[in-house]
Amino acid sequence: MNFTASLVLRKTEPVFANVYRVDGTIGDTTSLPWFFNSPLRPDLVTRAFIHLSTHKLQPKGVSKMSGHKHSVESWGPGFGMARISRVKGRGTPKYGAGGMVPSAVGGRPTHPPTTEKKIHKSINKKELRNAFLSALAFTADPKSVRERGHRIPDGIQTPFVVEDAFETVEKTAEARKFLVKIGLEEELERCSAKKIRAGKGKMRGRRYKRRKGPIIVVGDDRGIGKSAGNIPGVEVVKAKDLSVLHLAPGGKPGRLALFTQSALKMLEERLK
Repeated sequence: MNFTASLVLRKTEPVFANVYRVDGTIGDTTSLPWFFNSPLRPDLVTRAFIHLSTHKLQPKGVSKMSGHKHSVESWGPGFGMARISRVKGRGTPKYGAGGMVPSAVGGRPTHPPTTEKKIHKSINKKELRNAFLSALAFTADPKSVRERGHRIPDGIQTPFVVEDAFETVEKTAEARKFLVKIGLEEELERCSAKKIRAGKGKMRGRRYKRRKGPIIVVGDDRGIGKSAGNIPGVEVVKAKDLSVLHLAPGGKPGRLALFTQSALKMLEERLK
């Protein structure tokens, strides 16, 4: 696969976006950084998501000595008994019982998990970078955002750009009021609905499921993380920590995103 072509931008002309004030009104306009014009590559985004998701997996396996506690030997033919390996040690309660084989009580596991199993997926550095650029570009494509299930008004340009003062909002009511004013009331209602999980997960501490809502990318968390994080579905992430996992939950790109002006500057520095 040729990844050189994936570095070619989709558009050359600058794209301008409105900058929202904390009160929800539109202030100045600003040009979006170059990475929002990156090619839309859902295959790369999904591949990078799988790669990053495997970082949370922990190797697990059984003990190497599991089922090998006894000294065993087969009695062979002539006893009218199965030739299964039997525990040695005459005079003990376990003598003559089957041992070590998977079919015996206390025997070894049949096909146990091993810590040597390769559960981490690998990806090239350039491929991962291009996937991150593409995931950012998907947030600037309203069609992809709607296809992912987000509710945004017609004619609204994505992503939303907010002034830096939004990072200092410390009240959940104020953060919610701002999101409603910019037209995301229906989106918040969609995320507030709870669904009961199908299957045994109901009994394992994950009974309810909620939809993923907008993500707020900030340069510095000065109170917005706690206030907006209390709103169901809303997630707050610093620009330095942003990854494909945040921009494409489940490997599906096109998440509704809000960027503060300082976050955009930090991303430009990070992606030089």
